[in-house]
Amino acid sequence: MNKKWLLVLSVIMVMVFLVAGCSSQKSTTSGEQAKAPIKIGVVTTLTGERALTGQYTKNGVLMAIDEINKQGGVNGSKLEAVFEDDNGSDAGAVNAFNKLASSNVAVVIGPIYSTMDLAMSPSIKKAEIPTLVIGSSNDIAKQKNPWMFQSRTPDAISAKAIAKFAVENLHLKKLAILHDTDNFASGAAEVATKTLEELKAPPVLTLSYNTGDKDFTPQLAKIKASGADGVLAWSQQVEAGLIMKQMRGLGITIPLIGSNSYVTKIAIDLAKENAEGVYSVADYVTTTPVPKGQNFAKNYKEKYKIDSEFNSAMGYDAAYLAAEAIKKAGSTDKNKVREAMASIKDFVGVATTYSFDANNIGGTSVWIVQVKNGQPQVIQAVKGR
Repeated sequence: MNKKWLLVLSVIMVMVFLVAGCSSQKSTTSGEQAKAPIKIGVVTTLTGERALTGQYTKNGVLMAIDEINKQGGVNGSKLEAVFEDDNGSDAGAVNAFNKLASSNVAVVIGPIYSTMDLAMSPSIKKAEIPTLVIGSSNDIAKQKNPWMFQSRTPDAISAKAIAKFAVENLHLKKLAILHDTDNFASGAAEVATKTLEELKAPPVLTLSYNTGDKDFTPQLAKIKASGADGVLAWSQQVEAGLIMKQMRGLGITIPLIGSNSYVTKIAIDLAKENAEGVYSVADYVTTTPVPKGQNFAKNYKEKYKIDSEFNSAMGYDAAYLAAEAIKKAGSTDKNKVREAMASIKDFVGVATTYSFDANNIGGTSVWIVQVKNGQPQVIQAVKGR
């Protein structure tokens, strides 16, 4: 009888241990799942002529995520960046986004190039993933895509600011307009033209060129012959550097007021002394008066041994905005994160203060700057809303 009871007791004890082991394993597995990193997808240019812009973006995103993780992460989980190369093209951007959409990312950060952001829009809407894009085109908001958020201050604000500054501050009356034919530059030029007409100073000449062009002497020669007393220009970074260099090479010394690209490190390094004195609208410069921006400039240089610039600042802010949305949502549920993103107001970044409006536009201000001794210096702030 005692042997039977001992056998029964032994069986019961084995079952208890097995149940306890399964429970412990289940608890451990659940704990591991809870601590699984939250993935932030990033579409940026990592190869080709524009690769340097992508490297700055990558640096900014990684720096932000490293800071957030050192502070405990988001909702008990660490963040992890997943990068996909857009190869510097619209088709590449769409392919890169689709790869990220199938890799369980909570939020995607899109490129700085508006044409890429617009090309990605249908895929963003189909995948239903909250996506922060850094292009400035006014057409981004016109997509009415509930899943696409424009973190950057749009051209409706910045292009108008350039035109007003040229007329009201520099007292220029015969302005020529030079712009890329892409969506961003063409749209901004339209805004500037309308603003100049409202200021009773319509442009005397409007010229364009194609993305990737390297020789701008035909357009610049026409500007020189037109008698223009200033130039408003919209370009990407490589083209901006070449335009500044060739403009001075032709002896054109009238003021140039350009888009943000004209005061990026990439453009200034390319133009060298030819960038001196150039004016621009800018989302971020290392000489920013914003304390948070000053800290970012200092920490970035310490970390990467180079100066920060626009791409790195926008990537950094986008990563923090993504983290804020996930934090506010309390989960990675797509709909909750999208709703949380739309509700972000008065979020102070290194470039601007972000408050998303009914059109999912977050950026609220820009700077007017001038290159002095090789560095963009802030002249004035322009509040858009």
